[in-house]
Amino acid sequence: MNADPQKKSRARKRLFILVAVILGLLAVNVAVPRKKVPPYVSARTLKDLAELATVQYSVTKIVSYKDVAWYGDRKILFETAATVKAGIDLNELADQDIRLEGDRAVTISLPRPKILLFNMKPEHMREIFNESGILRSNFSNQEKDGLLSQGEKDIRAKVAGMNLLERAARNARTLIESWLTKTGFKTVHVVFKGKGGRP
Repeated sequence: MNADPQKKSRARKRLFILVAVILGLLAVNVAVPRKKVPPYVSARTLKDLAELATVQYSVTKIVSYKDVAWYGDRKILFETAATVKAGIDLNELADQDIRLEGDRAVTISLPRPKILLFNMKPEHMREIFNESGILRSNFSNQEKDGLLSQGEKDIRAKVAGMNLLERAARNARTLIESWLTKTGFKTVHVVFKGKGGRP
């Protein structure tokens, strides 16, 4: 009968010691500050993003052509479209383009934005009107291709006046700054190589 209260007493002591050890470990864990690992970024990390397209437009152009002769006219009207993407080619980044400053600041020199894709497929051409006089031949495929090339030149000229590269630079800066802030950097400076620095 005396053995049973002794066992209960020992069990209580063990439980008390176990609780005390757990509370002690918790107190040490809370009291000792954890060392934060500073964020890190390298050219290789950013190169994984490859070509970072930050602007995409679909540009349409109506092309018309009239061939007038004394023996009859030929007229053609068609619509063509191009997909244009502009952005940054991060494959051009090198390690010296990334400067870590202290524990939580970074400056990145990005390549200037450029047109990454200009896609104008012949199947995107839609013929609206095509008429030839009785004595005139129809427009040949070669002539249509020549008109399509003219349409491409016109679209490229239109794209050049759209401030596409400036928009691509602004969007790239916002995206890179946001991404690096989320990885732990408090101060992020994004500049662009070449003249102008900050577009």
